[in-house]
Amino acid sequence: MSRFGYLALAALACSPGYAGPSTPVILVSVDTLRADHLSCYQAGRRPTPHIDGLAKNGTLFSQVSSPFPLTLPAHAALLTSTYPFSNGVEDNGIPLQSTAITLATVLKNAGYRTGAFVGSFVLDRRFGLNRGFDVYDGPLDVHNKTTSGAVERKRPGARVAEAATRWVERNSSAPFFLFLHLYDLHLPYDLPQDPSLRHGETGYSAELAYVDHVLADFLAFLNRCLLLQKALIVFTSDHGEGLGEHGESTHGYFIYQSTVHVPLIIRWPTGSRRLAQDRVDEPASLLDVAPTILDAIGLPRPGGMRGRSLIADAGAQEIYSESLYARNHFGCAILRSVRLGPYKYIQAPKPELYDLASDPNEQRNIYERDRSRATALRERIIALRGSSPAGRKPPSPTPETAAALRSLGYLSGSTSSSHLEPRVDPKDRIGDFERYLGALAVASRGSVAESEGLLEKLRDKLPEVVDIPISLGVNLQQLGEYAQAAREFKRALKEAPGNAQAHFELAHCYFRLRQPKDAVRELKATLAVEPWYTRADELLAEILIQEKDFPQARSHLNHLLSVDPDNYTAHFNLGVFEAMEKNWSVAEQRMLSALHTDPDSAEAHNTLGSIYFQRGKLEPARRQFEEAIRLQTRLASAHYNLGLVFQQQGKREEAAQEFRAALEADRSAGPGSTDSPQR
Repeated sequence: MSRFGYLALAALACSPGYAGPSTPVILVSVDTLRADHLSCYQAGRRPTPHIDGLAKNGTLFSQVSSPFPLTLPAHAALLTSTYPFSNGVEDNGIPLQSTAITLATVLKNAGYRTGAFVGSFVLDRRFGLNRGFDVYDGPLDVHNKTTSGAVERKRPGARVAEAATRWVERNSSAPFFLFLHLYDLHLPYDLPQDPSLRHGETGYSAELAYVDHVLADFLAFLNRCLLLQKALIVFTSDHGEGLGEHGESTHGYFIYQSTVHVPLIIRWPTGSRRLAQDRVDEPASLLDVAPTILDAIGLPRPGGMRGRSLIADAGAQEIYSESLYARNHFGCAILRSVRLGPYKYIQAPKPELYDLASDPNEQRNIYERDRSRATALRERIIALRGSSPAGRKPPSPTPETAAALRSLGYLSGSTSSSHLEPRVDPKDRIGDFERYLGALAVASRGSVAESEGLLEKLRDKLPEVVDIPISLGVNLQQLGEYAQAAREFKRALKEAPGNAQAHFELAHCYFRLRQPKDAVRELKATLAVEPWYTRADELLAEILIQEKDFPQARSHLNHLLSVDPDNYTAHFNLGVFEAMEKNWSVAEQRMLSALHTDPDSAEAHNTLGSIYFQRGKLEPARRQFEEAIRLQTRLASAHYNLGLVFQQQGKREEAAQEFRAALEADRSAGPGSTDSPQR
């Protein structure tokens, strides 16, 4: 037994108490957090005092790696303790299979109340991590077509923590499991220009200081509630950030330490079981977090979990990481790595071997000098993958998902047009990939024409990388150049005829060009390739509604809800159909569901007001019309409908004022019938 194991057993033997199945469990994941940017991990860094405080009262694990440097795959591995190649989540936008056992399902079955509060669309409930959670609170509004920035896809850490705080206040009387996910460190950096939030920092450093401030408030709340002393608090991250190291500005492309080395700090309940050390330097994986939590509170872990307990399971083990990102999005080879002790081997067309003890930044590739060690580590990768259950072939991300991920700097859709694995080493294309990201960033800042020129050069250089013409086509759509955009999507489909996103975007072009038959053809092709493309159903429903084929439209809208139960478009349009048939009660529930997804939809408030009006509920109708007007001041139909309410209530002056406002907002909006509101 290693020294680590003896110390762990000694700690168990002399501890005055132990955490039990009633211990509150709080798992905090700060997205995109590099361990070496915390002052408790690396001396000389700008202090992160509140995160450091967790380390002072707990155990810091200094050598923890993420199995995948992307948000969704890493969190799926964290919560299931399974490898990405086994659970099938090897890219953002790929949902976790419904049979997966998660930390939340285990704790819920043990009697815990479970709540998750996430800061990004990347972890939206549609991707399956909601399994086992009583409450899964995250960004919902992804239907709004008028905005394309990332603001709608993420929310500030303070708002996430506030929502979590309210849930804890209501649920702390019983055992509870809280998962808190903060996304502020992820690009784009959009910290509010509040002087109190900045002390000379910019960019990544400013966002980290903000996260530390958010956690300070959250920990102070736990302290006031006497939960800080009772709870098992686990602090970690999903992956790091390149920040220019190895030529990588963000994350996902490579699997160097800059993006796979993550913090792990466990703050033990006062007087409970804990490790003897304040710091553990043995390599570990995010797969070890769930088994460690269960071991700490005395619950058995499911047999399918591949990680180990960092409390009881001693001894050196291989630490596996991978990334398919460069393969999926830039026509390069898959990267896989294994670490055993200080040595890390990266399997690539140009293999790499590093001694992290003497070269933690991976600057000196010793592969040629120590081929025998590299070969032995490569065999461990083969054995590890062979000993794990094979994952299912993952479905492609939906176009709706793709649009949201793209706004966060992520991509979607496979570049591969062949079953043959690419042999291009990602190292040889990092310059072009960074230029590609730069072109996308230029477009996100509003310089779409400039981005177009950059993408055209890359497209001509790398014609096999279909993400480039797809991105170029998306730019052209933003410029209203739908015919040119269609040519780019056709170019992508010539290279990769099975790319469902290209089929969908081409359908969108045809729709804008008023070629509905061609649009329907491409939408059907989209759904044939991937039946779960939600926006294909949305657009098909819209075309069918225009053609007054309501039964077929209903079919596609109902299919939408089978994929995405919170889909705004489906609930709204099905509500309109029910209202047309005067099924007022069902129509009301549909519209309330639409507003649950998007509380700021003026059209949904206006339509709900119309439903209330038809049912004779004048005051609820008035409130809905006034809310619609607050959200969209010049919504002529809402002004007109509010005028009808006032007219029914005998408030003639107010009614006349609203009718005048309707005419001013839209001169073409005639009064029509005085007893039928306009939707």
